[in-house]
Amino acid sequence: MYFYFVSFYLLLIFSGCEPVENKLKWIIDVRDLADALLLAYEKIEAEGRYICTSCPAKPKDLVEELKSEYPNYNYPTKFIEVDYYIRLSSEKLQRLGWSYRPLEETLIDSVESYKEAGVYLLG
Repeated sequence: MYFYFVSFYLLLIFSGCEPVENKLKWIIDVRDLADALLLAYEKIEAEGRYICTSCPAKPKDLVEELKSEYPNYNYPTKFIEVDYYIRLSSEKLQRLGWSYRPLEETLIDSVESYKEAGVYLLG
């Protein structure tokens, strides 16, 4: 099982490697992870372990989401379907008051931060 920071996973998608395993990935915006760490540290009632993830997503779905906002990038076109699912939940963390950003916001902010930093995304 792998957890991916969105920015790292986007680099894999834009790397041009094909085919891509279309396996469910649990991704997290690093800003949301930082918020979760601070919340767990600061809340007196926090105890035990916490799962910190937002919405699970498959690479093909991420590509479709990105295409709607950035149609001129080169995206993978070949996907290998993989039937793999484990249910994970950040419900315990959310009960402490944590919330995560929408996937669309995370994707757009990640691509824009790459562009500002001059990272080439095969576009």
